[in-house]
Parts: sequence; C-alpha cells; structure tokens
Amino acid sequence: LEKENNMYRIVKEENRLSGKIQYIIEKRKKFLWMVSWTRDLDLDIPQIGPVGAPTLDGAKYKLDQIIAWDGKILKKTTV
Repeated sequence: LEKENNMYRIVKEENRLSGKIQYIIEKRKKFLWMVSWTRDLDLDIPQIGPVGAPTLDGAKYKLDQIIAWDGKILKKTTV
C-alpha cells in the first residue's frame, strides 16, 4: 500500500510469521536522475528506527504532522 505525496509515501509491511502489520513512512530522495526512498525523514528529533504506526490512520496522522510542520516535530516554548 502506498499513499504518495510529492515527497513521502506510506508502505505497508506484513510479517508473515507473526502476522504483525506496520505502516512505515518513507521520504523520497533524488540525486540527478536517480530516485530512491529512505526511512530517514530528516526530523529535528532523534530518530531511532522507522517512523510508522500499527494502523494506516495512525501513520497518516504522523505523516500529516510531518508535512504540516516541515519536519520540525519538537515544539519549544520559553516559559
């Protein structure tokens, strides 16, 4: 399953042994004429492993937040 944006997509991964389904967000990379996809989303937070969710709705919500805030996930406020 792919939900393509101009820079992101959601990929459905299913482990056939455990039956576990995970929806992973990937970012499009382009160098000259070559296009590839990476799970390193260049977020402003430490990212250990892929960003995703066990449901498609959860992955869509996270993708919407990444797009809306242009990868600036950490909100800082001086109090």
